[in-house]
Amino acid sequence: MSQNQVAAEDVIRRIREHWPEIAERIRPSVIYLYRARDLLLDDVEQLLKPLGMRSSDLDVLAALRAQPKPWQLTPTELYRALLLSSGGLTKILYRLKEAGWIDRPANPEDGRSKLVRLSRAGTRQLDKALQVIFAHEDHKLDVLSAKEQQELGRLLGKLVGEWEKNRLQSADSHDLGPASKQES
Repeated sequence: MSQNQVAAEDVIRRIREHWPEIAERIRPSVIYLYRARDLLLDDVEQLLKPLGMRSSDLDVLAALRAQPKPWQLTPTELYRALLLSSGGLTKILYRLKEAGWIDRPANPEDGRSKLVRLSRAGTRQLDKALQVIFAHEDHKLDVLSAKEQQELGRLLGKLVGEWEKNRLQSADSHDLGPASKQES
């Protein structure tokens, strides 16, 4: 959220005051989810700048580190895991290779492609970035008690779990919910 951006509470208030035909339909919790996401992503970008990183770099390095050793994936597995286009991933991989944070060994199962492997330098860089981010997250979440943080995690986990399950099921039928059914 930039300093010029209107606070979420004000957005909700303005909708209720000036857009009565949808005022009963808005869900403040959804507006808060969008704003929380934007704020966290903005913070991460700012925290990573001094480390010479972008959030997309962090996403790739973390996705690799979450794999069994030797911490590698094919580019296809990686872009599916990150919901990126293959072209977008190519730019990120080039940047990470130039920084020395990934290696690109030959794929023994497909001579036409190369794997993406987290390098030692990439592991160290990821560790540095995560230390900074975790400290920041701790600070941001201090406004909630430990019990509130657990409850928030439980509720968000429930929502995201259900939404992801529905997304996977609807991917087969290309149906994203009631709106797409009405269009057919």
